[in-house]
Amino acid sequence: MTDETSPIWPRVEPTNPRGTRPTGPPPSGPPPAAPTLTPGQQPPAGWPPAPLPHGSPGGPPAGPPGGPPAPPPGFGGFGPTPPPRRRRLGLVIGLLTALVLVAGLAVAGWLYATGRFGIGPLSAADKDAAAAIEDGVEPPEWSDADAVACAVDDLVGEHRSPGLEEIGVVEKDGDDWNYTETWEHDDAVAFYEEVLDCTDDWSQAVAETWSLEDADCLGDIGAATMGAWFAAENLTIDGDEDEVEKDRAAAVEELDDCYLATPALPTVTAARGYRSVQFALDVDDSDDSEGAEGVELSAGQPGNLEPVTRDVVRVETEEGGERACLTVQAQQTYAWGSTGTADAETCGTAKPKRIFWKKVRCTDEPGCYAAELRYEGFADYESITATYTSNGGNCLSTTGSCRDTVVTTSGGRGRVVTWTFPGSYSGTFVAKVGRLRTTLRN
Repeated sequence: MTDETSPIWPRVEPTNPRGTRPTGPPPSGPPPAAPTLTPGQQPPAGWPPAPLPHGSPGGPPAGPPGGPPAPPPGFGGFGPTPPPRRRRLGLVIGLLTALVLVAGLAVAGWLYATGRFGIGPLSAADKDAAAAIEDGVEPPEWSDADAVACAVDDLVGEHRSPGLEEIGVVEKDGDDWNYTETWEHDDAVAFYEEVLDCTDDWSQAVAETWSLEDADCLGDIGAATMGAWFAAENLTIDGDEDEVEKDRAAAVEELDDCYLATPALPTVTAARGYRSVQFALDVDDSDDSEGAEGVELSAGQPGNLEPVTRDVVRVETEEGGERACLTVQAQQTYAWGSTGTADAETCGTAKPKRIFWKKVRCTDEPGCYAAELRYEGFADYESITATYTSNGGNCLSTTGSCRDTVVTTSGGRGRVVTWTFPGSYSGTFVAKVGRLRTTLRN
């Protein structure tokens, strides 16, 4: 069924002369050959135009006839052109990168498995070395064994057992590890810094142990400085003595700036004694400075101080009336070794030397009386001369002598002479020794 007005099938005009479609089988054989044309002759209608000769205007370029046509772009004469070199270079780089990644993963796995460079779990040897150090390091007074174990764990994690053996902290003994008690400077400082960090509120713990009321200053000084001080005090550091002393001095300087104080001196009272001065010391224990172990008192002469063991200190003199002084020094020692010192001098005078009369029993005659001339406070073995007068004149001695010379005894006390008087004597009798004088009253 056909419809010449249908939009689906457009109208087709017949091409054969009779206006009908050809029927029957198509003609067989090759198509007819184009006729041979002479120069200048035009082809018949319906045939394609003849090709232009080589080298003619509008024709192909001149050249040997029969050459093969040029290959299409991108192909050579013997198969497809190879891909550019850039693509092969990228492939090589990709393969090398993959190899590097695989090698890196392999090395990382080995490091983790063996625990090298602090990577991966501790090996059995590492754990044995850690146990040896924990057993050998005594926890400080302000901390405990847990803090030491924490610090050891950090140390072993950083060095592992081969590294610890290399720095000399442990040594191998068969299958066991022994703690050598010897440290290198930097490792010792780092270890004690870690002990501080592993201790809960370390500044407060140290302050309480050292009887310090204020822990803030310790915190300001810092774990690094205090760790260096504790390492120098508690560990044996091999070599680097100058560095150890430098660390200790730096910590002490900061501690002194915070806590060092001048201790209070006792109240000292001087009293006269026989050929001496007695000094009473009144100590106020409430004046102890924080962090100090207590006031230690010394007394004596400058350069010859001795510890005070009683409340009264006696300073002897050669003879009565001499002046004596006492230097009292108060000293407080702090936990880090510094001392706070204060001293003062107090002076006094000994009782004066003297001569005096002492009445004694008289047996010469009835009604007589007698008196001894005595001395005290004089220097030992001193020669003294006594002179006498009666009513300011002659002493009325039966021997005719009004003078006596004696040598004092040890202790500076003794008797010069004994005078006897009749009951009828009513004068004023005076004895003198140097500038000293005494009167015997009737």
